[in-house]
Amino acid sequence: MAWEEWEQLKTQAAAAAPGTPAGMRLNQLPAEQGAGGPDLKVKHQQLRALGTLADDLRQRMQVDGDHARPTTFSAGVELSNDGLDSGHQVLRLAEVWSTKLHVLLDACSHIRNHLSFTSSQHAKDDDEASAGVGAAGADLQPLSKISDYMK
Repeated sequence: MAWEEWEQLKTQAAAAAPGTPAGMRLNQLPAEQGAGGPDLKVKHQQLRALGTLADDLRQRMQVDGDHARPTTFSAGVELSNDGLDSGHQVLRLAEVWSTKLHVLLDACSHIRNHLSFTSSQHAKDDDEASAGVGAAGADLQPLSKISDYMK
């Protein structure tokens, strides 16, 4: 980058945020383009739907990923019996494919279980938070005092 380009970029950055040193600027979207609202929002229906998709994928892979195994094994055995070295390689290929398929099946199960657990845990956390706020009732004064210290 040439020195002139650097100076031009510094000038553009200064014009974009007048009065703020470039080193102190936060990288973020301008307020009118978005921003605002909670960063973490869990929608239980979406988590359950994703878990269902992972389970459906696992079930389809279990059937479709294994349909060639018997014929591949038979072909490998026949090639080996005929004295061809490729028979051993076909059997090895079938073994590796089976191993990789089981890894994918386990991953889909793990995803489904994790999403189910996450959905349940967030629902439990929401219930506990609601109960805590509801139990506080009129005793919300300390919360406002904490907010005063944050300003």
